[in-house]
Amino acid sequence: NQSHGLGLNIKSRGIRANTDDPTTPEAISVLKAANIDWQGTSQILTMSDLEWADDVWGMTQEHLDVAMQLGLKLAFNCRPRYQLMAGEQELLDPLHCGLEAYQQLFIQLQVIIAKRLVGILSPWEA
Repeated sequence: NQSHGLGLNIKSRGIRANTDDPTTPEAISVLKAANIDWQGTSQILTMSDLEWADDVWGMTQEHLDVAMQLGLKLAFNCRPRYQLMAGEQELLDPLHCGLEAYQQLFIQLQVIIAKRLVGILSPWEA
């Protein structure tokens, strides 16, 4: 849960990891190579996360399907918007796919997140 000085909060959640599972060695390696000192642990997506969120971005349709199924318990007007992170295409979930998959995802996310943030922040900058 971080704001990065942008006036918005971002949370990262998963659908397979258990809460407080250690971050995978592959993810730590990729983050370390990018000079990112990560100290967190895995967090599973919960109903309270969906109540909190305005937007939910999933790497895969499966991720979105799990989130939407969980979110069915929310009142219709309290549900977040659900979208694939990369727009029309899915991103490979790197879990159990090796270091190269994590490296590729990191490169993709740098571009995708920058575009997403521009889309979120630009209405207030106009």
